[in-house]
Amino acid sequence: MNTLYAVAEYGKVVLKEKEIPDPGPGQLLLEAEFSSLSPGTEHDLMAGHILPLPQNIGYSMAARVIKVGEGVTDYKVGDQVVTTGQHAQYLLMDAHNVTPAPKGVDMEQAAFFNLAHTGMYAVRRTKIQLGEPVVVMGQGLVGAIAAQLAKLAGALPVIVTDLDDRRLEIAKKMGVHYAINPKTNPNDLKNVIDSLGTNGVPVVIEATGARQPLEEAFEIVSERGRVMMLSQAHGNDAPKYDHNLMMKGATLIGGYINSKPFALRRYDLMIKEQWPPVISDNSSRYVNSDVWTSDEDIRVILNLIKYGSLNLKPLITHRFSVEQISEAYDLVWRKDTSLIGGVICWK
Repeated sequence: MNTLYAVAEYGKVVLKEKEIPDPGPGQLLLEAEFSSLSPGTEHDLMAGHILPLPQNIGYSMAARVIKVGEGVTDYKVGDQVVTTGQHAQYLLMDAHNVTPAPKGVDMEQAAFFNLAHTGMYAVRRTKIQLGEPVVVMGQGLVGAIAAQLAKLAGALPVIVTDLDDRRLEIAKKMGVHYAINPKTNPNDLKNVIDSLGTNGVPVVIEATGARQPLEEAFEIVSERGRVMMLSQAHGNDAPKYDHNLMMKGATLIGGYINSKPFALRRYDLMIKEQWPPVISDNSSRYVNSDVWTSDEDIRVILNLIKYGSLNLKPLITHRFSVEQISEAYDLVWRKDTSLIGGVICWK
């Protein structure tokens, strides 16, 4: 079977074709339905900042199982899944690198699971409490989703900032309480925070992709507050944090999603006809909420979409066919601010 797949070269993405074999033991053959763009990360990939070029591109796919390899028991042909696979018509993936999609979920929205569970990580790590004010700096895709999840977690009010008025209008339509453009209204953020009477905000999530806003986040965070560094920037000076962060006893949290386990398996002690107990031969998924792995958070994101608690449709600004992939990544390379959520429709 042949598959079309996307490859990043410096400043562009091209389509190539290769033959893909049948799945081996423990593998699944997937047929793509939708995959999403990640403008920030994939721009850095196209520039060679992450790995030497050329490289496969794409890491957030919604797909359907069309073949199952030997030994796979958790999936069957026809199952809908999400995976961190590259942009391609057909994908050969290890079963443990796949998460099941709940029946009835909107698969177009499900394709944004990877960026959405990055936003979820910000909410988990900052431990937002019911009624806490939260500022989300940057309303690109990850920042916009983080604001929605903060609201679901009980943040009150949710305050967002961005330099693009169109993104702020979308944020207001999605229910944030304040949407501020610090370029055109430089005093609004301070005025809103002052009106809260809290001497700063307990949680600031920085998702701009620049470093100057992170330094501003240190200024507005309250005593013993938490700043979530959710974006990466290249070639910028490190911000100053001696007095505006350290002296407050505030916490700076790194937002790299792969710093936590993707999934955990449990092996239990069992009594097998004689003493002492021995470890069981089979493992099972660890599901207790004392540890939120990436896999468990992905399942939460998919259920939030399924049950209507999280609606990502307003963030989908562009839909591309397979033949338009190069055009899609031209927008990424140019950092076109009109692109918030881009999805490739493989069918």
